[in-house]
Amino acid sequence: MKLEDIKNLLKISCNFNISSISHSFMIGEEDIVTVKCLKETFILEVTSSKQSKAEYYLSIDQAAQALYEKIHSTKTD
Repeated sequence: MKLEDIKNLLKISCNFNISSISHSFMIGEEDIVTVKCLKETFILEVTSSKQSKAEYYLSIDQAAQALYEKIHSTKTD
């Protein structure tokens, strides 16, 4: 998935932050990363099914870059 596509998904989440929109990404075969914009804020919460902690981002660019790196970290060229 391209970085710009991830940014666009996150922008949609934040533009409609009065609802609960989340996006899930399969990382490898065992991890699912979910991202959502916290209701009535512009804070992005990223959680992993493998880890028991959430990461928070105030910037769409920072969150998108982190997701991009997670998605592509399991791929080998």
